[in-house]
Amino acid sequence: MTKLIDALVSLFDILFNRIQKFTGVTGMAYVFLTPNMLVFSVFVLFPMLFNFIYTFTGSDKLFLQQRPYVGAANLERLFDCGDFLRPATCDEDLFAAAVLNTARFVVTQVAVMIGVSLMTAVVLNGRIRARGFFRSVFFYPVLLSPIVVALIWRWMLQENGLFNAVIVGLGGEKLRFLTDRNWARFWVVMVSVWSLMGFYTLILLAGLQAIPADLYEAAAIDGASSWRAFRSITLPLLAPTMLVVIVLSTIRAVQIFDVVFAFTGGGPGSATLYIVHFIYNNGFASPFREYGLAAATSLVMAAVLIVLTIIQIRVQGTGLEEDDERKAAPSRMSSALGELSGNIKRLLLDPLWAQLQALLDAVGAVLGWLFATAGRRTFFTYGYLLLGVAVMFGPVLWLVMSSFKSSGDIQRFPPRFLPYYQETVQVAGYDKPLPLYKVTLEDGSSAQLAQKRRVGLEAQMIDPADPDAEVIKVKLNDRQPVESVRFSLDNYTRGVESFNFWRYLSNSVIVTASATILTLFVNSMAAFALSKYRFRGRGVIFMLIISTLMVPLSVILVPAFLLITALGWNNQLIGIIIPTIGTPTGVFLLRQYMLT
Repeated sequence: MTKLIDALVSLFDILFNRIQKFTGVTGMAYVFLTPNMLVFSVFVLFPMLFNFIYTFTGSDKLFLQQRPYVGAANLERLFDCGDFLRPATCDEDLFAAAVLNTARFVVTQVAVMIGVSLMTAVVLNGRIRARGFFRSVFFYPVLLSPIVVALIWRWMLQENGLFNAVIVGLGGEKLRFLTDRNWARFWVVMVSVWSLMGFYTLILLAGLQAIPADLYEAAAIDGASSWRAFRSITLPLLAPTMLVVIVLSTIRAVQIFDVVFAFTGGGPGSATLYIVHFIYNNGFASPFREYGLAAATSLVMAAVLIVLTIIQIRVQGTGLEEDDERKAAPSRMSSALGELSGNIKRLLLDPLWAQLQALLDAVGAVLGWLFATAGRRTFFTYGYLLLGVAVMFGPVLWLVMSSFKSSGDIQRFPPRFLPYYQETVQVAGYDKPLPLYKVTLEDGSSAQLAQKRRVGLEAQMIDPADPDAEVIKVKLNDRQPVESVRFSLDNYTRGVESFNFWRYLSNSVIVTASATILTLFVNSMAAFALSKYRFRGRGVIFMLIISTLMVPLSVILVPAFLLITALGWNNQLIGIIIPTIGTPTGVFLLRQYMLT
C-alpha cells in the first residue's frame, strides 16, 4: 500500500510539474480549483439557479415545462402574516412556526454545542490516563447514522422506556417526553448535541494542541491563574478553530432534519417542525406536491443564510483582506456586508458581551477554585470523563444489548439491561419445545411447569417430568416465565437474510471509499489554492463558496435529481459519488486548517 501511494504521489508530481511549465506558478491556482469548481457549479450552483426559477411557478407537476408562471404568489403566501411571532395569524402558519422553531433551535443548540465541546476538548487536552479511550468514547456517536441515533433515544424516552423506568423506580410518575411540546424541544436539542459534539470536540482539540506550551509556562511563571491563561491565551489563539466550529455547527443546526424526522416527526403538533422539514413536507410528503412553495421557502432560507454566513465570516475575518479586487462589485457588496456586520457587532454583540462578563467571571471563579489544586483538578477531570462515558457510551451500549433481545423483551416495562429469553423444555409426545413457567399452585407451593396451551384467562400446564399426568389449569397471573440471560444472534441472522444485505453493504463501502478519496483530493486542491496562492478572483470564489455553506440539501434536491436523471446516473452509484465531491464545507474546513 505504501509503495502504491508513493507511486501515485510521484505520478501527480510529474503531472503537475509539466502543467506548471505551461501555466506558471500563479496559473496553478486555477488548475487546482478547476475540478472542485466544475462539480460545485454543476451540482450546487446550477441547481440553486434552477430552484430560483421554480419559485415563480405553480402546479404539482415536476418538470419545468409543465409548470405555469405565477409570479411572486408563492412568496406572498409565505409572508402574508398579521404577526409573524404568532403563527396562527399567518396564511402559511406552519412556515411561521417552522421559522420560529428553527431560530430557537439554532440559538440554543449551537450555544450548548460549543460550550460542551470546548469543555470536553479542554479536559481531553490535559494530562490524563487512557486518553485514547476517552477520545473514542466521546467521538463514537458521530459514527452512528442519524436514524439510528433517533431510534436509540426514542426507545429510551418513550412512555415505557428506560428514563421513565428510572423515574417510576424512584417513586415518580411517567413523563411525556415525546408528547409534551417543551420536553420534545428540549430532547431534540440534547439528542443533536449528543450525536455531533464529538466531531466538534475533535476539531477544537486539534486547535488546542497547536497552541505552544511555552506560552502557558510563561503565564504560570507570571502568576496567572488557569482561568486567566484560558481567557488570555487559549481563547484568542483558538479563534480560527472556533470560527470553524461556529460555522459548521450553525450549518448543521439550520439543516436539522433527519434526526428530528425519525425522532419526533415534527411533533407534537408543530413543536419540532423546522424549515427543512417544512420544505420536505410541501415538496415531497404532501399529496399536492407544492414544489413552488417548497422552492420559495428554500430561496428565502438560502438568502438569509448566505447573508448570515458572510456576516459571520466578516466579523471573524476571512484572511483575504490583502486582495485588491475589493474594488469589484461583488467585493463592494462584501465590504458593505462587512460594515453591516460591524454595526451588528457594535450595537448587539458588544452590549450582550458586556452583560455576560459577570456570568463569565462567576464561571471563572468556580473553575479557578476547581483547578486551584492538583487534587481538585484531578477529581473534576476524571469525574467529568466518567460522566461523559456514561452519557456518551451508555445509549450505545443500550442499543447493543437491545440487539440481542427478543421483541417482547424490548417492549417490557420496566426494561432490563441484559437480554433475557424464556426457557423451553422438550416434552415427550410434543414436536416442539414448550415454554417453561414458574407456577404458584393452589396449596401455595411453586413448581416449574410447561405450558401446553392458553385458553382464555387460564393456561393449561403439564409437568415436564410426567407429561401423562393430569393437566393443571393455572390463572395467567399465577405464572411467571422461567428466563435466563442469553445473547442470541437471531436478530442479526434475520437481518442478513431478510434483504440483500451483502449487496447493500458493498454499495455502502464503494460509495464511502470512493467519495472520501475523491473529496479529499478535489477539495484539498481547492483549499490549497485559496490558502496559499494570490490570484485574480480569489476573494470572489471564496465568498461564493462560503455563501453556500449553509444551503441545505433540500434547496437543490429536486433540480439535482432532474440533472442526475438527465445525465443517466439515476439508480447508479456514480450518481451518489460525483455530486458530493465538490462540497463547500470540505473546502472551507481544509482551508481553515491550512491557514493555521
